[in-house]
Formats: sequence, C-alpha cells, structure tokens
Amino acid sequence: MRQRMRSGLLALLLGWVCSLGLRAEKVVTLPAPKSYINDYAGVLSDAAKAQTEAICREVHDKTKAQIFVVTIHTLGDESKEQFANDLFHKWKIGEKKTDRGLLLLFSIDDHKWRIEVGYGFEGILNDAKVGDIGREMVPALKQKDYDGAVELGVQRVAKVVADDAKITLDTLTPPDSSGDAGDTTSTPPPAVLPLADTPEPWWQRVDLPVWLIFFFLGLYVWYEVTRKGRRTSGGSGTSFSDSSSSSSDSGSSSDDFSGGDGGDSGGGGAGGDW
Repeated sequence: MRQRMRSGLLALLLGWVCSLGLRAEKVVTLPAPKSYINDYAGVLSDAAKAQTEAICREVHDKTKAQIFVVTIHTLGDESKEQFANDLFHKWKIGEKKTDRGLLLLFSIDDHKWRIEVGYGFEGILNDAKVGDIGREMVPALKQKDYDGAVELGVQRVAKVVADDAKITLDTLTPPDSSGDAGDTTSTPPPAVLPLADTPEPWWQRVDLPVWLIFFFLGLYVWYEVTRKGRRTSGGSGTSFSDSSSSSSDSGSSSDDFSGGDGGDSGGGGAGGDW
C-alpha cells in the first residue's frame, strides 16, 4: 500500500512539473509568424485580431514599417527583455535597410508586457514614448480586456508611425454620423473603457496544476477500484494508454503574408507588469 501511495505521489509531482514546462514558450520552438497578430495564448477574439491585423497591414503597405503582436502563456525562466529581443531577431521584424519594426509582447500568466523597438524607430518611438503606451494598456490588461489592450497599443504605435510618415491610415479613421471618414491626424483612437469587475467562474480560477492533481487522483482511484474488481472476479488485466494533443492559435493568417523583412533590434523599448 505504501509503495502504491509513493508511486501515486510521484506521478502527481511529475505531472505538475511537466505542466509548468509545457506552458512555458521558448523562442527557439515558436513557429514562423503567420500574420502580424500571433495569439499563442488564445486570449484575443477574432474581431480584435482582424481589426489589429488590418492596421498592421496598412502600416506596412503605406510606410514599409512592421508592427507585430505576440501573446504567450509564460516566459518560463527568461526575462521579458531577453525573450522579446530574441524573438525580434528570429522573426527579423522590419526591413533590413531601415530596421523600422516593433514587437508588442504579452506574457499572460506572468502578467508582463514588453514593447521591443527596432533601430529605425528609436527616433520617434523612444523608450519613454513606448513606456507611456505600455502603461496606457495596463488598466485594460488588469481587467483581462486583452482585446482592448492590444487594440490600444497597436493604434497608438500606428498613429505615431503615420504622423511621422505624414500619411493617413484608413483603419484608424472612425466613421462620423454621416458614414464618411474623419481626419486621423486630429482624432485620437478611442480610449479603452474599463470592463465591469465580474467574478470569474470557479473553474477558471483553478490553476492547471490543480486540475492535473485532481486528474491523477481520479486516475489512481479508478485504477485501485478496477484492480480490486479484477482480483475479486478473477478477470484478466486491462491495459490502456493516454494520449494528449496540443494546439496553438497564431491569429488570423493570410496566404500573402511574408513575415519579417530582415530588420534588427538593439534592445530598445520598455516593459512592465500588470
């Protein structure tokens, strides 16, 4: 009996350790981006991904600059600065000749954000400026309004890029009462309104390791019951296998998306917690 209990506890411990490792993303294992919005944590709605993707695409089409967004579950043992810088280099965000690229990173379980800026943007998007943009996203992040935070961040960055290039972005132009577009050079993007503080369902407040503990406990109880049943009835043993699968959502994709254009980052930017 003691041997079985030790085996059960060992299985629970291994399951908990494995769950932590599986949720931590690594830059080396992240695939090539399929779009400007890469939602590996699965926290963005389709509407938010489509809207921000359209803004990023128009920025690229009209200015040759690139804005990328990535959400992940957890950084693991890496710092947000190192993760963002390594991913920026891996995806080569921005054009090689101009280095006008920017990455917005959101680590959901860690409650950390980072805005990594390419060399070519440091004149108009310096550390202080992107720090202000990041802190402006924090109220929405605290409310778990990830759509609002990402939309706000992308809009603020896109507005700075558009103003510097002296162009108008149609995707930033809100319609007026007559249905015509307004002037984006004088109309700021809509402010992010805080969501009502509603309690989460109890099952969303339980961490994954706790669910794994319940799973292994249930598995152990089931095994003991069936084993005693076989001993009583004299039936033959039964074998089973457990398989798992994982999936990731990298945002809305497009067949003509080319990814990064060879840009580089010198480590400039800003980051924080929420």
